[in-house]
Amino acid sequence: MTIFIREMSCYADSLLKLAPVCLGTVHSVYRKTINLTLNDTLLALQTDGSPLSPLSLVTELSADGMEALTVKKGDIVKLSGKALEICSASGSLFFEYSDALRYDLKLPALFTPLSCRNSLRLKNRLAQNIEAALSHTDTGGFSSLFNGCSEDNLSLMLSAAKKIITDCTEHYQVQRFEEAAGTLSHLLGIGIGLTPSGDDFLCGVLAGLCLISKEEHLFGKRLKAEIASHLSDTVDISAAFLSCALKGQYSLAVNRLVQFKEPWQIAKIFSQIGHSSGIDTLCGVLYVLKLVK
Repeated sequence: MTIFIREMSCYADSLLKLAPVCLGTVHSVYRKTINLTLNDTLLALQTDGSPLSPLSLVTELSADGMEALTVKKGDIVKLSGKALEICSASGSLFFEYSDALRYDLKLPALFTPLSCRNSLRLKNRLAQNIEAALSHTDTGGFSSLFNGCSEDNLSLMLSAAKKIITDCTEHYQVQRFEEAAGTLSHLLGIGIGLTPSGDDFLCGVLAGLCLISKEEHLFGKRLKAEIASHLSDTVDISAAFLSCALKGQYSLAVNRLVQFKEPWQIAKIFSQIGHSSGIDTLCGVLYVLKLVK
């Protein structure tokens, strides 16, 4: 059976080109996603219309079509030529990607010091739009920390996360940038689910630093170093996304964030990413936009 991959990132394409012939395994199987382990990284076969990430291989399959595949964790994956082969119990499944549409998901710096006044205006507008978008969302993740939710209504996990974020802010405001970064990195692995909220938030923080050209600031450099050295402290899927973020690779939604002119557009697009992953990432972007003056 041959299944066509319709969309993928240039980053995922580069990973597939690293080893024209290799073996891997099926990492995990969900209704809309089959995660593959190849070359010590993860790639995700996804259903048609799924949000595009740096690890995405978006197929022509519907959710029902994906669920009907007889694929299980541990199945052998072969990569050869322009197709991925999964050796399932009922036979081989070939995922052909030669004609897939490629997207460059390397996030550019959009707010630079070269045009300070214009950059500040655009940065403030984006922060206002994200804040307005978060005010109408309640996904159970970090949105509760940014939409005015009462302290009494926060879970123990969110209360702990709030303290970490508050401590980071206090360190940053007195220019203790290394301490701020070290503190914020404690969010790694906090939360439950396929990708813990703390990890998604940190992805958003890294994206925000990229957008405002602060990746090489002492805070950004230390934060990236802390995350890179502790990727094993979280789940595999989160570690893969954080690894992408450390390389400047983000979802299509993050890349198009400044193109959304209305808060409802931002809320709609990011709410479609995981249970709370998109919104948690959005919280991280907002945090940086408000933290760095």
